Amino acid sequence: MNSKLVSVLSIVFLVLFISGCERHKKQWQLERKITLPEESRPLALAKDRDVIWFTDPDYFRLYKIDLNGKVLDSITGIQRPMNIHFEKGTLYIPEFLTDSIWKYKNSRLSPMKINKTPQAPAGVSVYGDTILVADFYNHRIIVETPNKSFTIGKQGHKDGKLYYPIDVKMKNGKVYVADAYNHRIQIFDFEGNHIATIGQNEKINVASGIALNVNELAITDQENSRVLIFDHQGQLLQILTENIVYPTDVLFDRNKLYITNFKENSILIWSLR
Repeated sequence: MNSKLVSVLSIVFLVLFISGCERHKKQWQLERKITLPEESRPLALAKDRDVIWFTDPDYFRLYKIDLNGKVLDSITGIQRPMNIHFEKGTLYIPEFLTDSIWKYKNSRLSPMKINKTPQAPAGVSVYGDTILVADFYNHRIIVETPNKSFTIGKQGHKDGKLYYPIDVKMKNGKVYVADAYNHRIQIFDFEGNHIATIGQNEKINVASGIALNVNELAITDQENSRVLIFDHQGQLLQILTENIVYPTDVLFDRNKLYITNFKENSILIWSLR
């Protein structure tokens, strides 16, 4: 066999091998459904090892449940709790109707003080000594560190501007914003400069919740009852629709993906297979 033929066959084999690997790449598949307490409206999720916290804004409460839906704890009287965050034993709770943020630790609530006052905080995320708040009616993200307090975005529809942001996350120094009623996700650097916009081509209708793992970004497409999975460069990888009804939040935890069904009183667990 001559060298040219060997070279051609090697290239063909390599192409077929790569194609086969792509076909067998793991995908998210529905594993099971957790049925929640009667008349619950699960808006947002946080996870602490093998338990889940979820907010129920219609009934002004939060629940802590095990992975079978058994209630372990609850917090009542919070005036529309929104997108929560759990960090090092503390649950952070934005209270939409009072412009407040609460910390819940060791069964006690205490106010979290920040330098800038939000108008209807819709989401909070805490990473060490960095605090991010989705400031819904001010169309901005509040960023607080021990050394400075600043904001990202202002009202508008062009790249770099926000229109009712609901959720915010941070990874590798980048800030990811659920720009809900601009129907997209925007990514900023830590100085507030716009880096990228994701989801506009997919015609998202209310981007209400976001989550990141090592390689992927998940977005809840609330009004279209689906969750979109992208890579960090914005390439669409998968669209999840099975048993999803009005999803408002999503959460990665190891090889699991948790999705709220706001109008069906349930949380879905998906696994990577």
